[in-house]
Amino acid sequence: MIIILCLLGNWQVERLAWKLDLIEKLESRYSLPSIKIPVNIEAPDDWLYRHVTVTGRFLHMREMPLYGAGPNGKPGYDLFTPLLQDDGNVVIINRGWVPEKLKEPASRPQTITNGEVTVTGVLRKSWKKERFAPDNDLVRNIWYYGDLNAMAKAQDLKNVFPMFVYADKAAEAGAYPMGGRTQLNIINNHLDYALTWYGLAVVLVIIFLIFHIRKAEPENDPF
Repeated sequence: MIIILCLLGNWQVERLAWKLDLIEKLESRYSLPSIKIPVNIEAPDDWLYRHVTVTGRFLHMREMPLYGAGPNGKPGYDLFTPLLQDDGNVVIINRGWVPEKLKEPASRPQTITNGEVTVTGVLRKSWKKERFAPDNDLVRNIWYYGDLNAMAKAQDLKNVFPMFVYADKAAEAGAYPMGGRTQLNIINNHLDYALTWYGLAVVLVIIFLIFHIRKAEPENDPF
């Protein structure tokens, strides 16, 4: 058991080194100035959290609201909207968050833009359903996790860029949709896990020594 606990601790130390290197890479990439979005990419991981700009026309009739918490945990929706570029390629943009009462486009006509727009934002990857998350409701067009391929298929989109763009926060405070939904806050608990495993190994050694020291002590015979 001591060997197993120490091996688990060593594994977490290795994971800690990997996570620190990852955080450094992502923070460095996130701080770079924005560039024009490439036509295509082969390795999405190498572009994660990179700032890009893209120009096109929003296809508001194909908007896809994704359920999510907003400021102070308030329920609402992130508006994933396809952006059609001049070359015919499509980029799915997370324009930002709106409260539940503004889910329907008719309730927020000011968010419907006409003509060409330029969006600056951060590249993010598609993600899989979490264990206890509900399934995406394609019939009602309500999404619970960002499956880019499923979104493209549901809206019959062609030539779709393989990553989302999360729009930056608008200059006007409190404007909807509320952009800037990307926060570079990567959880790193590997040091705590390593100390836990090593600590359990130390406790096990102490218990082992106490047990055997007591066992080795001679019993007091009153006779």
